[in-house]
Amino acid sequence: MRQLSVLLLLLVWLGGCGSSVPTLQSPVEGLEFPEPKSFTTPDVERFSYNGIEFFLLQDKELPLVAVNVIINGGSWLEPTEKTGLAWITGNVLRSGGSHQYPEEELNELLEVRAASMETSIGLTNGSARMNVLKEDFSELLPVFTDLLQNPLFPQERIDLAKTQQRTAISRRNEEASSVAGREFRKLIYGPESVYARNIEYATLENITREDIIRFHEEIVKGSNLLVGVIGDFDPDDLRTQLEEAFGIFEEGEPVDIELPEVDYEFEDGIFFAHKGDMNQSQIRMGHIGGFRDNPDYAALQIMNQILSGGFSGRLFREVRTEQGLAYGVYGSYTSNVRYPGMFFTGLSTASENTLEAYEATMHQIRRLQDERVPQQELDETRERMFNRIIFRYDSYARILAEQMGNYNLGLPEDAFEQYIEQVRQVTVDDIHRVANEYLQPDKMKVLIVGNRDLIEDQLAEMGEYQEIDISIPRPGAERAAVEGDVQAGAEWLRKVAASILENGDTGTLVLEGVQHVQTPQGEMSLQVTSRMRFPDTVTMEISTPMGSQVIEIADGSGVIRMGGQEQPLPAAFVESMLDELKRDPVYLAMQGDVLQATLIDSDDDIKKIHIGGAYDVTLHVSADDNLPVEITYSHFDPNQGREVDVKLVLSDWTLNDGVRIAYDQKRYSDGELVSRTRFRKHHIE
Repeated sequence: MRQLSVLLLLLVWLGGCGSSVPTLQSPVEGLEFPEPKSFTTPDVERFSYNGIEFFLLQDKELPLVAVNVIINGGSWLEPTEKTGLAWITGNVLRSGGSHQYPEEELNELLEVRAASMETSIGLTNGSARMNVLKEDFSELLPVFTDLLQNPLFPQERIDLAKTQQRTAISRRNEEASSVAGREFRKLIYGPESVYARNIEYATLENITREDIIRFHEEIVKGSNLLVGVIGDFDPDDLRTQLEEAFGIFEEGEPVDIELPEVDYEFEDGIFFAHKGDMNQSQIRMGHIGGFRDNPDYAALQIMNQILSGGFSGRLFREVRTEQGLAYGVYGSYTSNVRYPGMFFTGLSTASENTLEAYEATMHQIRRLQDERVPQQELDETRERMFNRIIFRYDSYARILAEQMGNYNLGLPEDAFEQYIEQVRQVTVDDIHRVANEYLQPDKMKVLIVGNRDLIEDQLAEMGEYQEIDISIPRPGAERAAVEGDVQAGAEWLRKVAASILENGDTGTLVLEGVQHVQTPQGEMSLQVTSRMRFPDTVTMEISTPMGSQVIEIADGSGVIRMGGQEQPLPAAFVESMLDELKRDPVYLAMQGDVLQATLIDSDDDIKKIHIGGAYDVTLHVSADDNLPVEITYSHFDPNQGREVDVKLVLSDWTLNDGVRIAYDQKRYSDGELVSRTRFRKHHIE
């Protein structure tokens, strides 16, 4: 009743107000808006000089000038055994400076003028870019061309680039989506194809400074360059400046851009890559795509948008939104100019949904073939495509880049306009036809990256599959043959084991101490508590000046916890930790009866015992107490991409709970001290 009384009072009040009640107006009524700015496609001026094609576009909106150089030639030219040559060349071309302007001098020059110069080289071409203030253009343009023509390529910069790439290699299995993308390209193009091969530790080692110089000379020449200039420049002066600056290049013969053909056969196959630190699955499924000059290119692009066009595509609506089977789902039918593209769909899903998500995605692909697309869906998809197209020409830079790209790829200047007209003419029948002609769901490659322990039953339901090895190849280390007394080696190893272990098994060994680590910023002290159950389980609680963290490794994978967050450890780090665990003197003592030991040197004070097989470690044992004073071995360092010589100096052996631990441990890598650990106590749990 109270609500009714309030309503009646409100109605009476409104009635009594009469004409005094203000009329509600639209919040925008009475406001005047300016007409939208029209955009007229500007003319791009072109001219040729010294074998170089120049593209000029004036833009006076800001007092800036940008130069973009396309260099025809890329990683497809490098030998397989030197994969990475193009990447390093592109990296060091800029970072190393030139003979006239070495690295530090060049960096200072650019910093003072708020300018930038960058270079890179990809699969089919390289790029060099300069951005400067208008007032500095005349001074810095010759510096830019000198950098391209006369790079210094200092060895220290080459070494740094290799180190950066080695780090990238060591971490390349961290992201499941990256693993899936990389391995799927191999399935489509072939593992040794220029379109799918990877930079490896071994191929980096094969690259020399002389290789880089030769590669640069092969591709950086006048006939191989396209130059675009956009910004606030004086047209009357610019051509003279460009001819003078780029006249230093020898015209030469252009690189013959004939990329290798792809030998692809349509056949089905299920492939699996195990990644034990996952509770999700990454799925890729598809086959080879096509070329840009296909008359059905426009129809294929609309078909692709209907299937996987973002939030409005069928995959997103059906697989993710309606069925809730994917965190993310996407796809593409790519048609390249110089080599065939790919058709694929991809998704990430909870491990328990792997099979169902795969089947739901496959259903949407087959649906394109079985059912004609409704006219309304085609019209709406086409409209969304046109709505996005208005942003294609939202800047002069995009216009210039498109014209340069079309010229370089041999496409007509109005290639995009032709494509738009073709999109307008695509019909429902066209979509149905190309879906049946170009999509082959029965002959698709299916790749799943996931945790075998969580999805093995679903994999079995999918049928027979091939497992893909995603481990990172290490360059083989040459090992000298070990000669000595095997019988004496076994006897001395038993003595070592008896001195370290009184009870045989250790259970869980707990160690507490301080580790002093050498860093580029100086020595850092860490409070460390380790719990080790040999040979494959370890938990480390570490207190640092920046906070505390916990590292936990078990079942071949690991995590790090810090600040309430948890992240998986890189596989290379886990592998390195497990290698170290198996070389621990306590574990060697536990395995003393089964290890292959050889006495290789025996003087009165120190006995050298080599343990072969997977361990490949040498114990330097004191004849007085049968305890190691040194352990030496070679260890693969993923950041250096090579084997390093490790020496562990052990002293202050202390007994507790039936186990002796060296309370003072110094670790050297290639002769340099990298850490010293001083333990306070230990016990067995």
